[in-house]
Amino acid sequence: MGKIYLLYGPEKYDLNLKVEKIKKEFEKLELGVNLFYITKENIEELESCLQSVTFWGTSKLIIIKDTKLKFPVDLLKEISDDVVVVILEDSVDKRTSDYKAISKIAQCIEFKQLDSKELIQYIIQVLGKYGIQISYLDAEYFQSLCGESKENLVNELKKLVIYLDGDTKVNKEIIEQVCSKTLNAEIFDVLSKIIHKKKKEGILLLESLLKQKESIIKIYIMLYKQIKQMYMIKYLNNAKVKDISSVIKIHPYVLKNLTQASEHYTLQELKNILYQFDEYDQKTKLGEMDFEIGLKKLIASM
Repeated sequence: MGKIYLLYGPEKYDLNLKVEKIKKEFEKLELGVNLFYITKENIEELESCLQSVTFWGTSKLIIIKDTKLKFPVDLLKEISDDVVVVILEDSVDKRTSDYKAISKIAQCIEFKQLDSKELIQYIIQVLGKYGIQISYLDAEYFQSLCGESKENLVNELKKLVIYLDGDTKVNKEIIEQVCSKTLNAEIFDVLSKIIHKKKKEGILLLESLLKQKESIIKIYIMLYKQIKQMYMIKYLNNAKVKDISSVIKIHPYVLKNLTQASEHYTLQELKNILYQFDEYDQKTKLGEMDFEIGLKKLIASM
């Protein structure tokens, strides 16, 4: 005890696991008794929280959240041995004097997001602990389908393990049957229907997403992004660029799918579609076109 932690970074799943592990060091925690949350709204309460004696003595956990390290650091320099302070931030600037002051007295841990290859290995390792085999290609497909959020991946892996119920192998068909797709993966399904001239089915998928209360604006932006990526892939392939994935920062499985999709269009056709999206964006913002009707017309014209 008597510890100070600075925990930060985009990987919230691992960060939250660390916070829960720290909480388990206490026999009992009760909010307002020996558990206190400090934010920029109540930062003036920090000193009294540190100094107060509770019904359970001086042992306490103080969690300081989202203050951008703007609080009196000197208050933490002489905390008692049974006080634990956890400082949580989305990100920190290591060049600032605030960070340098805290880093001298705190254990600083950055929680970085895993890249695609690391996530794929993570998927293989987690399933391996349950005696379940998955090929690299199927793990890659799973990750492309379920996204880059580690928390979401863990939840989907739990579903797989429960579904398999002792079976030792998982394949693409089982993944499609059990796992929930991210919105990005569902948008690609819409795009795939358009590419293969099944535009009516594509519009039906769009309507299904809207019934699930997905934002029409978000769908438009993500569909536009995928078509723009197709254009970039087509352009870079024509320019004989070898490592396209690293140039445009795209998942290898998504790159494979979008590369195949781009083969159905010429570079000029993709450019014209992007112009149509720009026109749609402008007209909807001016109130000259309905968002849903306009996007359906755009899909029908592709």
